[in-house]
Amino acid sequence: MGDEDRLKDALVSAIRLLTAEGLLDFNGHVSVRVPGTPHLLINARDSGRATLEVGDLVTIDTAGRKVAGRGEPPSEAAIHTQVYLAREDVGAVAHLHPQVATVFTIAEVPLVPVVTLGSIFPPDGVPVFEAPDLIRTPAQGDAVTRALGPHRAVLLRGHGAVVVGGDLQECFAASIWLEENARKYLWAASLGPVRALAEDEVSRLRASLWQRPVIQKTWDHYVSRGRRLGLL
Repeated sequence: MGDEDRLKDALVSAIRLLTAEGLLDFNGHVSVRVPGTPHLLINARDSGRATLEVGDLVTIDTAGRKVAGRGEPPSEAAIHTQVYLAREDVGAVAHLHPQVATVFTIAEVPLVPVVTLGSIFPPDGVPVFEAPDLIRTPAQGDAVTRALGPHRAVLLRGHGAVVVGGDLQECFAASIWLEENARKYLWAASLGPVRALAEDEVSRLRASLWQRPVIQKTWDHYVSRGRRLGLL
C-alpha cells in the first residue's frame, strides 16, 4: 500500500470516528493535503459519513475544482481551500457540527479552556466567526480563515466549527478535545460558576499536552475503540 492509499484509509477512519462522536452528521467534511502535490483529499458532498468508503473521497485543487473521484466536492469546500492557501502549517482541516461547542456561539458565551485538554485553545476563548451563512465562496472562506487566525479552531455562529492541524492526527485530536472542553464546561455550568484555566496554567498545560505521543495516543484510542465497536 502506497502513502496516498494509507492517507485515504486514515481519512476514512477519521471521518467515521468523528461521526460516531457526534462531531459530523449528514453534513461536514474533513480534508488532508496530498503530499508532494497541490491537491487535497476530501469526502464527497453526498457521501454517508458513518459508512464512508475510500471510493467516497474526491481529490480537489486549491481552487475547489475536482481532479479525481466519482462524487462532487462539498459545497463548502472553500473553507478548506482558503485555509490551506493562507496557512502553510496546516495539513488537515475539519468542518464539524459539534453538538456542544456550537451552543456556546448561540448563547454568546466564550468557550474558554476549563479542562487540561482545552489548554490548546486560547485562554480568552475560541474565536467566533459571526456570520451564520454556509461558506460557499472563496471570499467567505477567506473571512473564516481570518477569524481562525493562527489558532487551531474557530467556531461558526449557529453553524459549527473549523478545526485545523499540522496533519490528520493533530486535526482529529484537536476536534475531540474541543468538544470535550465544551462538554465539561456545560456540565460545570449547571452546578454553579465555572472556573476557567488561568493563562499561566494554559501555557504550562499546552506545552506538556500538545506533543506527538499524546496526539498519537488520542488517535490510537479512538481507532481501537472504533474497531471494537465495528465502526472501522
